[in-house]
Amino acid sequence: MRTPPPALSRFAIISLALFANLGCHPASVGQSATRNSNVITAAEIEQQRQAGVRDLYELVQLRRPRWFQLRTDRSLKLETTILVYHGEARLGGVEVLQGYALMGVSSLRYLDAAQAGLLPGAGSVHVQGAIVITMGQIP
Repeated sequence: MRTPPPALSRFAIISLALFANLGCHPASVGQSATRNSNVITAAEIEQQRQAGVRDLYELVQLRRPRWFQLRTDRSLKLETTILVYHGEARLGGVEVLQGYALMGVSSLRYLDAAQAGLLPGAGSVHVQGAIVITMGQIP
């Protein structure tokens, strides 16, 4: 006949099982998964639209204000700016987000200077970053 394990061993086995189970879940109960600070998702856009947000400028100002922060001029000859793109088409600076409706936008993504520098049309300014608008699929 087999003898039962000591109480300490049972406690260790139960603890390991509980910790292993917690590791399988992306977030604790009542908490959301970690958000990407460089993306505003369709769910966030819809939530803010329902809350009365009027345009993409206000959305970014509320959800990711860091995207609008210019550090300082890095070049003596070129303006430092944050550009806005729809796909790979340059729309202008962040002011183009004013009046740009949330309807149809599936996500916004912030690109740092290195990534933004790879986009077309940024040659006349020093680009600190870019906000890329992605539109949803039309059914």
